[in-house]
Amino acid sequence: MRPIGVDIGTNYTKITADGKNVLVYPSIVAYGEEKEWTLKGESKSVYVGDEALPIVHSMENVEVLRPLHEGRVLHTSYFELARYGIKKLKAENTSIIATGLPVKSSRKEREELKKEMESELKARVLIFPEPVGTMAYMGTETGVCVDIGFGTTDILVIADMEYLKGDTMLMGVDKLYENLEVAVRNKIGISISPEEMTKLLTTEGYEVGRIRSGKKLSVSREEVMAEYESLVGSWVERIASRVKLVLEGLSTILLENFTITGGGSMLPGVYEMFQESFKDIGDVKRPDDPIKANSIGYYMLAKTMAGEEEEVKEEREKEESKEEILDADEKGKVRKGGKGRK
Repeated sequence: MRPIGVDIGTNYTKITADGKNVLVYPSIVAYGEEKEWTLKGESKSVYVGDEALPIVHSMENVEVLRPLHEGRVLHTSYFELARYGIKKLKAENTSIIATGLPVKSSRKEREELKKEMESELKARVLIFPEPVGTMAYMGTETGVCVDIGFGTTDILVIADMEYLKGDTMLMGVDKLYENLEVAVRNKIGISISPEEMTKLLTTEGYEVGRIRSGKKLSVSREEVMAEYESLVGSWVERIASRVKLVLEGLSTILLENFTITGGGSMLPGVYEMFQESFKDIGDVKRPDDPIKANSIGYYMLAKTMAGEEEEVKEEREKEESKEEILDADEKGKVRKGGKGRK
């Protein structure tokens, strides 16, 4: 069985077919009219991921979809995101796909998505609570993980890889970006996409520019940091307060492994603020790559499950082979015994 781990987020999709190399691309699907000129010798009206970004920013008459909102799958373009990654990785022959959904997604939502994904992608699908991917990546079977995504923040508590409790906040990086984008628009006069905002905040020297009224308008990282710093503290505190409610009454043993992950944990100052907020509880860890950790963890879980099933299958085949040999021996004895009586 060839496993795949895929983390389809509101802002970015992360997918791996080997647990090492992770393909990351925007969770955007753009439907537009076919272009008048086709310079690459191919014609299409659906653009996914990185190929959709310039289309979104530059073309008119384009329908832009982000298939996830507040952790819910809203549109079948969700499957386009998965197919795009599988094709890029040349992993069309995959047989098992592991992914995640928010902790508080309903059983009905999970069952429906599993059924639809298996039909669309022609593979067996495993669905886990989102933070489980990071916990598997870090080798944690007992502990707490806070996954700060773009559209939701998920809190998960497990013991020996069994679910104990958890919560999903309908607040993620998007709430921070909404306020920051308004501040930039009022100050500079241009709108910025979530992907551009992420690069602006996390990449030194990065600029975002637009042409307006025959002029180039641009904004740099340095120009947004003052507004960012005025907003991020209260945003972190709201998330931390909700996490503390979930942790209330828990055994301290469960807090020996306390992790934050997701794109939100990579924003400037966020990890340090979490450490300060939870200093009286214990050390807060973060994976070396919070963006890719879930997808790699899903891959590891899928590979483990596929391996266990393969072992069971081999054992079953061995047992069936033994039974066939015994049956053949018994039939041989019967035939020999029959000849002796004649």
